[in-house]
Amino acid sequence: MESDLSALINHREDRYRKLIEGLNVITYEFDLQERRFIYVSKMAEVILGYPAEFWTQKGFWIDHLHPNDKNWALQFSRENTLKLKDHEFEYRMIAADGSVRWFKDITSVHIENGIPVTLQGVIIDITGQKNTEDELLKSKERYKALVEQQTEMITRWKPDGSFTYVNDIFCRFFGKKREELIGRKYIPEMPVEDLERFTRFFAGLDKNNPIGNFTHRVVMEDGEVRWLRWTDTAIFNEDGEIVEYQTVGRDITARKKAEEALKGSEQQLQMIFDNAPIGMAITDLDRYFVKVNKAFCDIVGYTKDELLKTSFPEISHPGDRKIDDYVFNRTLKENQPGIHFEKRYIRKDGKTVFVELHITVLKDSDGKPFRHICQVVDFTERKESEQKLRLTQARLSTILNNLPNVAIYEYGEGINFVSENIMDILGYPAEEFMKDEHLFSNLMISEDIGNYDRKVTEWRKTGAKGVLSNEVRVRNKKGEIVWLEDHMFEVVPAVGKPYFSGIMIDITQQKNVQERIQETETRLSAILKNLPKLVVYQSGHGKEFISDNFESMTGYTTSEVLKQKYFFGSIIHPDDVPKVKQSLSDWHKRNEVGMLVMEFRLRKKDGSFMWIEDHMFKVSSNGNKSFLSGILIDVTERKLAEQKISQSLEEKELLLKEIHHRVKNNLQVVSSLLKLQAGNAPDENTQNILIDSQNRVRSMALVHQKLYQSKDLSQIDFSEYLKQLSDQLFNVFKDHNGLIDLDINVKELNLSIDLAIPCGLIINELISNAFKYAFPDKRKGTIKIELDTKDNCDYSLTISDDGIGFPKGVDFRNTKSLGLQLVNTLVGQIDGTINMHNHSGTTYTITFTKREFKRRT
Repeated sequence: MESDLSALINHREDRYRKLIEGLNVITYEFDLQERRFIYVSKMAEVILGYPAEFWTQKGFWIDHLHPNDKNWALQFSRENTLKLKDHEFEYRMIAADGSVRWFKDITSVHIENGIPVTLQGVIIDITGQKNTEDELLKSKERYKALVEQQTEMITRWKPDGSFTYVNDIFCRFFGKKREELIGRKYIPEMPVEDLERFTRFFAGLDKNNPIGNFTHRVVMEDGEVRWLRWTDTAIFNEDGEIVEYQTVGRDITARKKAEEALKGSEQQLQMIFDNAPIGMAITDLDRYFVKVNKAFCDIVGYTKDELLKTSFPEISHPGDRKIDDYVFNRTLKENQPGIHFEKRYIRKDGKTVFVELHITVLKDSDGKPFRHICQVVDFTERKESEQKLRLTQARLSTILNNLPNVAIYEYGEGINFVSENIMDILGYPAEEFMKDEHLFSNLMISEDIGNYDRKVTEWRKTGAKGVLSNEVRVRNKKGEIVWLEDHMFEVVPAVGKPYFSGIMIDITQQKNVQERIQETETRLSAILKNLPKLVVYQSGHGKEFISDNFESMTGYTTSEVLKQKYFFGSIIHPDDVPKVKQSLSDWHKRNEVGMLVMEFRLRKKDGSFMWIEDHMFKVSSNGNKSFLSGILIDVTERKLAEQKISQSLEEKELLLKEIHHRVKNNLQVVSSLLKLQAGNAPDENTQNILIDSQNRVRSMALVHQKLYQSKDLSQIDFSEYLKQLSDQLFNVFKDHNGLIDLDINVKELNLSIDLAIPCGLIINELISNAFKYAFPDKRKGTIKIELDTKDNCDYSLTISDDGIGFPKGVDFRNTKSLGLQLVNTLVGQIDGTINMHNHSGTTYTITFTKREFKRRT
């Protein structure tokens, strides 16, 4: 029976042991006396990696406890064992692979006779659970730190608007305390349009669209407007209803301002690129243009659209393409900020332009090259200027070496040079000056050496600035004195020490001329002092001068004249001032060309007036500077003589008018006598002869009448004379009134008395003949008188009628008619010619030359 019971117990223990062995836990029994495990399940080796025999070694448990748990775990187990209390606790052990594993130890104290003998228990591996708890704790801590310490504002609020959570950032931003917000509604002040968008935005969140971003403005308590950006998430319950909103936001005012500043900066950069004074272009890595500015287009002569379809090599000079390839490839291979070099482009018009090109590589966000930016400066003009400069230098060198009166020199440390034409000036070859640096000093006149050395020393003490000019005398090889004008300056080269350079000009001839001028001025001054009626003056730009004899002429000293700026204006006769001002104004308008001659009266110092003839002219000197110079001549005696002559002429003109008047009156008397005689004539023929004579006398009397009525006694207005003469003839031949028309076509012109009287008589005779013979039997017709002039010199007088014509077979030049004889005689008297045309009436054409009136004395 006992054996059966024992077998049954053993069987059950085996079953229990097999059950325990199959669990993922470590079961154990620990002997308190031996202080070692006397049993551990097979999972011990699986979980910690130590074989079972290791576990049964003394001190294994203590030795493999985690250092941080060793003291307290041992203390905890001992205290509970001594108290005979079952206990459980958690600790860490070091596994065979060095890892740390967490265990939960559930221990039962086995007691015999009131003394704890063994500990039996289960060690459960809770490493996974501990790691999860640890991660969860860390996650909570991280979340808390994230929420409380980050810069974003975080809130949670219910659909009714009341807050369930706000972090410190939100509170600080709006100046609120957490207790003021939790459980309450708070909407910061927004612009109306942003508030409307805010309402529409949250109304649009649903299960299909639970997350959204919203940007708006808020108005702070101090009135400042700030920008906020929120990420809003709707939280739903199991029924799909929104129960809460979680929002994460940040203040993006700085970013907004930065974006605006960036936008402005980009616009400014674009403006700078487009309007840069130098050419700018951006190419891709294949060197096709992707962007160009106006200055670059102007340099190469292509439009922007044309260049954007063009590559860099296409407009490059063929001779520069290899260096272009080298430079572009070098920018891609080497980490350089930029490469600068000179090259040539071929413009659209075929011309070559020289440019300085600076190429920089633009890189993308990964640091890889993706663009080239080219800065281009056109220095074609500079290149051409350099070429011209080289040519100019070559020409200048040739000129200097061939100028007989100019030499250049250089001297300093290690420098001693004189141009070859020093030989022409001083007779010594340049080599002698370069061998002996003291030769020039030895040739200087001793009186000039001290002054020259002193000026050079002072110039060098003050920094040798500008050009030092001197005039010195030296003796040439023949012993003759040569005047030299020396212009010296300091040269500071980019490399090397400063030295002195200069130009020496032979001014000997100029000096000789100056001496002769000085002698001439001295002689002129002596002459002027002895010419009391002629004064020389100068005025303007410090050239004020008046000769001393002005005092003997007017009584004013030269100092009195020169100390007052407008002295002459104060002593000109008041009646002459307007005329003088007008003459000066007209002269200034003519750019002061030529000489201005004026006559006016000056008040002498004693109060009397004298007549002055002023000959003024402009003298230009020293570039644009000029001054006035002139001569004042005392013409008082001449003016008095002219006044006497003028008065005499006026008296003579008055006398001539009286004579013409009396001649006219006498001729009128003769005309009246002839008229009376005609009235008593015994027959008609005699009467006609007397009437013709009367007409002739009246034509002459009319000339004298016009002369004494005219302002000019030498000539009369002939057109007016003809009208009056015609009226007189119509009065004589009254029986033709209403039948004959008179057509006078005479330009306004004046004839001298030598021409007027003969022409008047000729016209009188020919018109009288027309009245008498051209229109018999009261026939109607027209008489024409024309007087024309060519170049106001040659005259053509035409008298014509449309009557029956001149009798055929009669020579008008050789006739018994007294009238025609008189006409031919008068034509000869004025050195003229006469022709007659007998067609459709009679036409006489008389030509003669203008004759100047000669006054008989």
